[in-house]
Amino acid sequence: MSYLVLARKYRPTLFGDVAGQDVTTGILRGAIQEERVGHAYLFSGPRGTGKTTTARIFAKALNCEKGPTADPCGECERCLSTDAGSEMDIVEIDAASNRGIDSIKDLRDQVAYVPMRARFKVYIIDEVHMLTKEAFNALLKTLEEPPAHAKFLFATTEKHKVPDTILSRCQVLLLDPISEVDIVGRLTKVSELEKLTPGPGVLEELARRARGGMRDALSLFDQLLALVGDEPALEDVERLGGEGGAREIEELLALVEKGDRAGVMTAIRSVGGGESELLESLLDQIRLTLFVSLCGADHPILGSTPSEEIVARSSRLSHDRLELWLEELLHARGRLRQSQGHERLVLELALLELCRAENSIPLVELERRLLALEARLGEAPPPTSGPSEVRATAPKAPASAEPVRASAPAPAPRPTPTPTSAPTSAPAPQAQPTESKSGVYTPPVTNRDTWELVLKTLKEKHGALAELLETRGRLDEVTETQALLHLELGSDADRRMVEGKRNKSALTRAFSQALGREVAIEFGSRVAVKAPEKDPFTEDVASLFGGKVEESQ
Repeated sequence: MSYLVLARKYRPTLFGDVAGQDVTTGILRGAIQEERVGHAYLFSGPRGTGKTTTARIFAKALNCEKGPTADPCGECERCLSTDAGSEMDIVEIDAASNRGIDSIKDLRDQVAYVPMRARFKVYIIDEVHMLTKEAFNALLKTLEEPPAHAKFLFATTEKHKVPDTILSRCQVLLLDPISEVDIVGRLTKVSELEKLTPGPGVLEELARRARGGMRDALSLFDQLLALVGDEPALEDVERLGGEGGAREIEELLALVEKGDRAGVMTAIRSVGGGESELLESLLDQIRLTLFVSLCGADHPILGSTPSEEIVARSSRLSHDRLELWLEELLHARGRLRQSQGHERLVLELALLELCRAENSIPLVELERRLLALEARLGEAPPPTSGPSEVRATAPKAPASAEPVRASAPAPAPRPTPTPTSAPTSAPAPQAQPTESKSGVYTPPVTNRDTWELVLKTLKEKHGALAELLETRGRLDEVTETQALLHLELGSDADRRMVEGKRNKSALTRAFSQALGREVAIEFGSRVAVKAPEKDPFTEDVASLFGGKVEESQ
């Protein structure tokens, strides 16, 4: 007698036996009980999740001699013939090999004939997305208004390839990947029925490798039993090859986390032909780590209790770094599909990229640093302390003046030089313009108060000019008719910026507002070009992007 593989031997025959699809089976059971059975259903989901199996159970439930019933008896002629695959009124079609318009025309002609023995004539079309456009068009009218005795059950792993005109005529049921807990439960039941004694962790590892597919889990179990017999151990699962076991994945992720590129290259040396499976395993583990980091180790979304290694990793790595890893691996998976023959190279490059230290720097931190560099160069106001308050736009100018722009970047700011030409008053608390009891404007008392008020006024609309004056200038003297400013500028560009017509006009208005009278602005500035000072952050940026620092002339 020929051997029957576990996936076929233990295929579910009742709705209650279908693992992990309670919503879908609940809808079908309710449709039968409430007599709301539609004429067309489309089952969509990943491979091995029970699409065709559920369609067969539904067809059996509709044709059971004691029904239609949500719980077919499994004993009548209709149930037995359906389980055996010999029921003449249940027609299964593989759309991958019968995808042309001629096949659909034959189906359309046969639909008109009443069932020979059963209550309904049921058409189960597997991988329906493989039908041609012409075949779908030929099916439309029949699918919209079929005879009362006809039911259509479609199954597909790629719902997005099915035309909307077909989807709109069906009740679409989505089947989810089966959780590891449900897969382990089914494998445990199969082990009991087959009198097998798998070692600790074997069924859990098989469930992890199946990635939500019950058929894949049972097929791997078959391979394992053929390899080592009825008492497989966890080490035997690792001998199956492919993606590697959980221990190997954890060791590889530990090397990536440490940035040990040589260790990573050594760890994947035995991967041959299993690059895609290894990438999927890495994606699953990092995704699970991110879930634990965001939601906690006991959240129901995880489906099973995460390992100690995953919990520890979730506490060590930031959300940003885990998200960057996921993005890089997803890109690698896409490149893998487009680079036939170079899978090993794609995998190596992806893992080496994950080892880069800069991948651990959050994007908001990089943005803050770049804005800080821009502020030092005099092209924008300095960023705020919090990343959520960072702004990259330049300050707006008043309606009467164009935006202030520096024609060349200024050097890094340095402390304001000590006044030599005219001593200022001793430091005093900042004075603000006030109005006396009589309503007369009272100007600031000292030159320092005046200067601070002018800078404060300029910062509202002319941030770059105010920053340059604050770091490079001082107020030497104020008379009834003029204000004398002393400037230590670093380049001709700084002088042009300060003495430009628009900026000088804005400065004059700020003084007039602070003093309560019109004054003329006089500059005692001279250009003192010095060797540029090296800025550590600029040097780091240049090193990061492989560039070099050049001074503007």
